[in-house]
Amino acid sequence: MQTLRKLFIGIAVAAMAAVGVVGSPAQATPMPAAVSQEISAGKTAEPAAAGKWKIRVSFFGKSGEDVPLRQGDANFGWVHIQDRHPINETSLNIFIDQTLEHGRYGRPQDGKVTVRYITSSGWFRVVFSEREDSRSGDGRPVGIITAFME
Repeated sequence: MQTLRKLFIGIAVAAMAAVGVVGSPAQATPMPAAVSQEISAGKTAEPAAAGKWKIRVSFFGKSGEDVPLRQGDANFGWVHIQDRHPINETSLNIFIDQTLEHGRYGRPQDGKVTVRYITSSGWFRVVFSEREDSRSGDGRPVGIITAFME
């Protein structure tokens, strides 16, 4: 199932790149609702619920992991990052992209993966989960829990 999702997302991103929809940063891809749906046994999953499950940006890990940045709440995602570690959206997306592409991946602990990368501003950390939550309604992982400059 995860392989099918990665293949589908890869094809969608390639198609979007071909028509000029995908821009910089290299891996950060805003996903239209139709692309963020999962194909499962010939059926299309329901679009993600609005609110905290909305996907702001889709990223991919070094090994092709699906790592969405969701709107979130006080516990994860964009809202959590801005509440705890405010940073402008463009810089955040670039730091997340660089960290997932070039960073050091720690061993998963409690279902979470921590990735660290040294930037010109210091160490940047991204913590994400590949766990799927049925409340999202889209069959994709919870994704980024937090991201910040250490």
